[in-house]
Amino acid sequence: MKAIYYLGPEGTFSHILARKRFGKRVELRQCATIEEVIERTAATEGARGLVPVENSSGGTIHDSIDLLIRLGGRIAVIEELSLDVRIALLARARGAVRGVFSHFTQIKHHADWLRALYPKARLQAVASTGVAATLAASTAGGAALAAPGSADIYGLRIVDTPKTDHLQNVTHFYVIRSGGFPAAGPRRLSRMVLVAALPNACGSLHAFLGPFARHGISLSRIVSRPVPGQPQTYVFFVEIEGDPADAHVVAALASARRKAVSLTSLGAFPYGRRFKS
Repeated sequence: MKAIYYLGPEGTFSHILARKRFGKRVELRQCATIEEVIERTAATEGARGLVPVENSSGGTIHDSIDLLIRLGGRIAVIEELSLDVRIALLARARGAVRGVFSHFTQIKHHADWLRALYPKARLQAVASTGVAATLAASTAGGAALAAPGSADIYGLRIVDTPKTDHLQNVTHFYVIRSGGFPAAGPRRLSRMVLVAALPNACGSLHAFLGPFARHGISLSRIVSRPVPGQPQTYVFFVEIEGDPADAHVVAALASARRKAVSLTSLGAFPYGRRFKS
């Protein structure tokens, strides 16, 4: 394995998960945006990328989904991972906090707590929790909602922790590689990702999903995304549970494909590995 691309800088949840999953046996290469992670992975033979796709509190991470749809055929999903997210408010010193930086999912999840604690502080979404820690370290009155481990990296202190931190907050990630859908998927704990374009007609989504229900195939994720430049036209990002070699999956896909304008497979992969931040 040549390298793992992840959303940087150091201290992001992507960085924490990449280190926990792959250890020190691979080179970790940080990227400034999710788009850079996916595009550099697609362009580098033998490389892997790690991208967040959903947070249990903030919802779907549309940047990742949209890019995976756009690069379908050049990118394959090869694994799904989960990270239990722990968060802390970091600053150079205790005192007046005039601004709080974090990724939008963390701002959304903890907005009520922050406004109660610092009603006059400006809440600003940035590209990652690592960027937030960098800004907190260099901004007077700045603080960051970030992984507690970022405090040591950026010379910050943990000044508070959310009162809701006992609630589960999990982020799901895909491990991706360059290349299209592999000829044979794994045979254990398998899921598949599909991108479906459907006729713009009443009942088309119901007709497309029907075969999966009839063959007992569970859907673990379905996301509707607009098609750029085509108003009121959508594609569907669908994750199903099942092995691509299973007869029921094969039959369901064949029936669903007849109901779609196009149906693209982005990969079959194992899931279920969960880590703590």
